[in-house]
Amino acid sequence: MKKVLSLLGPYKWLLILSILFSTVNTVLQLALPYFTKNIMSSILEYDLQGILQWGMIMLALTLASVVTSIANTYFSTKTSVGYSIALRNYIFRKVSHLSQSNVDKIGVSSLVTRTTNDVRQIHDIVLNTLKSLLPIPVMLIGGIVMAYQTSAEVLKTSLSVIPMLAVLAVLILVIIMPIQSRVLKMIDRLNQIMREKIGGIRVVRAFNRTQYEDDRFNETNKKLTGLALLASRLMAGLMPVFTVLLGGLVCIIMVKLINGVNALDPATQADEIAQTIPSLSAFIAYFSLILTSLMSVVSIISSIPGAVVSGRRVKAIMEAVSDIEEPASPVTPAPEDLGCVEFRNVSFKYPKHEPETKKKRVPKRKQQTEPEKKAPDFELQDVSFSCRPGEMTAIIGITGSGKSTLLNLIPRLYDATAGEVLVNGVNVKDQSTQALSETIAVVPQQAFLFSGTVADNVRFGNQNATDAEVWRALEIAQAKSFVAAMPEQEQSMVSQAGKNYSGGQKQRLAIARAVAKGAKIILFDDSFSALDLATDARLRASLRESLTDTNIIIVAQRVGTVLNADQIIVMDGGRVVGKGTHKELLRTCDIYREIVVTQLSEEALEEVSGDEG
Repeated sequence: MKKVLSLLGPYKWLLILSILFSTVNTVLQLALPYFTKNIMSSILEYDLQGILQWGMIMLALTLASVVTSIANTYFSTKTSVGYSIALRNYIFRKVSHLSQSNVDKIGVSSLVTRTTNDVRQIHDIVLNTLKSLLPIPVMLIGGIVMAYQTSAEVLKTSLSVIPMLAVLAVLILVIIMPIQSRVLKMIDRLNQIMREKIGGIRVVRAFNRTQYEDDRFNETNKKLTGLALLASRLMAGLMPVFTVLLGGLVCIIMVKLINGVNALDPATQADEIAQTIPSLSAFIAYFSLILTSLMSVVSIISSIPGAVVSGRRVKAIMEAVSDIEEPASPVTPAPEDLGCVEFRNVSFKYPKHEPETKKKRVPKRKQQTEPEKKAPDFELQDVSFSCRPGEMTAIIGITGSGKSTLLNLIPRLYDATAGEVLVNGVNVKDQSTQALSETIAVVPQQAFLFSGTVADNVRFGNQNATDAEVWRALEIAQAKSFVAAMPEQEQSMVSQAGKNYSGGQKQRLAIARAVAKGAKIILFDDSFSALDLATDARLRASLRESLTDTNIIIVAQRVGTVLNADQIIVMDGGRVVGKGTHKELLRTCDIYREIVVTQLSEEALEEVSGDEG
């Protein structure tokens, strides 16, 4: 928790003020029973002046206690809320700098839970602790001291129950913490199921799997409910035991006090009997303060298991080290090499991640007898090619051949396992990720739009783009026609993830966003799949005509998209099996010819080949 609590530094003065006011408030509460005893003594002695004097003092102390309590609540709340904001911001920034591999390992649903629910748990424990950090010890020690002065014998009896309560609290903590850990993991799982159902609602309904998804959610929800109830029942069980122990203690104390009074002789010890009433009142008041402190301890103990588990989960993100390491001395590319991309004998395999929920302890006997599992095959093997600005390079191959994986290595979403990926003439590992990102624009396979306006989305990669540049990007992306036809044109609203636009419209807006960035390299990851053939052809012609100094790399499934590329790279099983123009590959690459034949008739094939000739 030390790492997690380190963000409290900027709020140290608020923290000090909160502790100061809470301590003063506690001291004032400890003083009140003493003056209550004095005012009762004055009442028994019929001392009107003493009653007024002690009453005014008690009134002043009560008002001061109210003021300090309000101040403590204000500063403690401001500290805890500010801390939780800082913690969320830190996690958000940290996640944005993690590699794709790190995000895959933790999981999106778990990241959401850790940023919301876990931070809330930590916020609650910080707030409760700030309100009780010094007050509880001061209240306990002060109450015990004042109660000792009032009745030492009765106090000794009272303190005998504290060790039993401490042992009970420790046992509860040991049992509850593993359960709280399972609860948070089940919340992660529940969030994942909800995201899948809501995000894929059309697929669920199309395949009539609504009941299946509901059953899956209900099953997970029941498991979560069962674990949460188990934890709550265990904590709830602490309170009755606590109440029984304290109730029995109060009974013992009252019996001792009554026996002590009965032992006095009214005739000769009238003064002692008269003083017993104020002393008894003061002792009860001090003992009530001690009980209040113990109840606060129980309340804090009940929230510790969840907060500790949440703290560990948040700490895991804070201490996560990105697989993409920044170079100690970044290399600045030469101006003449900007936009160049080269792969030199590149091989790659995805890192192996085991979900936290599936980690199990394997018995030693099983470890010895079970054969070692074979390492996963490489997704890419010995890939080499190069392309320059002003060229259009197309990558084609069957599904699962490694096309998108190859593309992900260029912006360094992953690092190559072997070989070198050079962008702008420099190995991507030797460039800062920020400088590398500034020269690359990506149009992903699944077009994603942000909520806002069309203009906001187009300007996402270039906030300084003028209106003219926005419309130029829309025109190149063949999106100008439908944007201009909307009532508010480029100021038209885009809902979350662009749900109010068709697949083809979203792809064209995503392409316009990449064009408006003005990057030297644009990567299209099967970004024309939702376009009709005519729009596809116009878009490619517009890209070639308008972006003459840009290195365009296209991953495509359709042969028509790659026909006129300057260079076509054919992938199969993670290897480059062909490289050249369309006409060259028809003669030299059987796999490419097979792909072409499956999409074009023999007559169309001969016609296309003849046109190129």
